[in-house]
Amino acid sequence: MIKGEIGNIFKVAFLYMATIIGAGFASGQEIIQFFSMYYAGGFFGIILAGLLFSIVGYVVLNKVYTERISSYDEFLFPMTGYFLGRLMEFIVMLFMACIMCVMVAGLGNVLAELTGMEYRYCVAIGAAATLLAIMTNIKGIVTISSFLSPVLIVGIIFVGLYILASKDTSVFNISEKARVVTNNWVFSAILYVSYNTILSTVLMTRMLPYLKTGRVGKWGGIIGGGMLCITALVLNSALYSFYPHSIISEIPVLGIIQNNSRLLSNIYSIILILAMYTSAVTAGYCLTERVSTKMKISYKLVAAVICAVAIPMSSLGFSKLIATLYPVFGYLGLFLLFIILFQFVRGQVSPGTGQRRGSSPGKS
Repeated sequence: MIKGEIGNIFKVAFLYMATIIGAGFASGQEIIQFFSMYYAGGFFGIILAGLLFSIVGYVVLNKVYTERISSYDEFLFPMTGYFLGRLMEFIVMLFMACIMCVMVAGLGNVLAELTGMEYRYCVAIGAAATLLAIMTNIKGIVTISSFLSPVLIVGIIFVGLYILASKDTSVFNISEKARVVTNNWVFSAILYVSYNTILSTVLMTRMLPYLKTGRVGKWGGIIGGGMLCITALVLNSALYSFYPHSIISEIPVLGIIQNNSRLLSNIYSIILILAMYTSAVTAGYCLTERVSTKMKISYKLVAAVICAVAIPMSSLGFSKLIATLYPVFGYLGLFLLFIILFQFVRGQVSPGTGQRRGSSPGKS
């Protein structure tokens, strides 16, 4: 490997993971809704999801590299056509707006609990911090993700292992209040990957400057998917071993560790803040980039307006969003996921395929 290639691989992997390991993942809500509800099948579902994430990352990043793609339009429209492309674009922007508003609200909730400040002030602080990161554009987002993603992974795995080690395993009993997403773990895993693909694809199409070689994209996607799988397996193991009163709480992981360690509870609250911040920043950046490009308006102006609007709009419930809107966007994103998987199966992402005239794979 050339100098710096390994570093770029992990930068790409961490940025990919940053679009997926958000507050829903770190809190345990996503893991419960999409995997834990299916008992042992949930573990197989996580393995399937990890495989699909690796394939999606491999396909999208390899296509970005070989075809020198620098925007979401260049990736989407040649595969879908104008009408379906516009429909997917609307779904993507709506999803990004929902994620950003809810994550800013989540930041406000956790900050208010930790500091004792009024919720509205904490929401404003969260929106302002998000705006500062968005203003740094893709280079700043990569830097933030390269730092925060490893912290999130280590923190989540550590807390998951602590939960498993500190309490005897109990029989997992599903409460009637906890609703399954689908009838089986296979389709639930596919839906989980589907809605996460909506946002991650937008961000991956902006990562060409970091894809110095073909290996960076391929291995960045594969490693990102693999680390997601391992982290989710540890978290699901911890959640799987607890009674329903912990499983159906607003923030399940925090609800569990609050009974065991106040110090660890505070530490994990910080991890949740980082997770929510990462989700808000990545969603906000992608939305800002799309709106400013389409409407030909100043990037910084769009970022400021979006973050300002997110403050009054941040009233949606956290667990309600995950249980209701996420599966809906999962269904809506199936088309994009199937297109990506189809390209993988057909072998249409080999180096040099679809390369644009006047460009070369080695150029960045």
